[in-house]
Amino acid sequence: MDSPNSWPDQEKQGEQQPNEFPILNDNDHDLESSDHVPPLPSPLQHEEVTRHTLATEPFQPILKVLADLERDNPKFALPAARLVGLYRRLWESCVSKYIDVQKIDQSNEILKEAGMESSRVRLTSLLDDWNYPYCPNLAGLTDVAREDAREITPHAKQVIYSGGF
Repeated sequence: MDSPNSWPDQEKQGEQQPNEFPILNDNDHDLESSDHVPPLPSPLQHEEVTRHTLATEPFQPILKVLADLERDNPKFALPAARLVGLYRRLWESCVSKYIDVQKIDQSNEILKEAGMESSRVRLTSLLDDWNYPYCPNLAGLTDVAREDAREITPHAKQVIYSGGF
């Protein structure tokens, strides 16, 4: 009989711990607004606050229901609390992975933009190299190609047209 009584007490402590998380969050917020304490680096702090909020906020109503259930019927409170605890661990791992995927997607987007800019610069320089002083537009390129074709030897033409580079 002592062990069933100890389980609800342990579960009660487990319920109190999640309720302490928002208090810690509020204290962190108070420290952030204080002029005397230097704040943590912004991206790291923002990530931790986001992880904490996404992991604990959805469970606040459930924790209140578990507290009421423990008061009304402690026999059912323990199995329910275990189930909620397992689900909460699963949820926290999903939140963690979600945030990591968001960071990776953001990094990939930055890399894509950098790659596009690099390609644009290379194409621009290539097109600038192709611009001849005597052919200001693309229509003039066909004239240049004709002039170049006249300078090619008959043997070279045969190789080119036969596809035997």
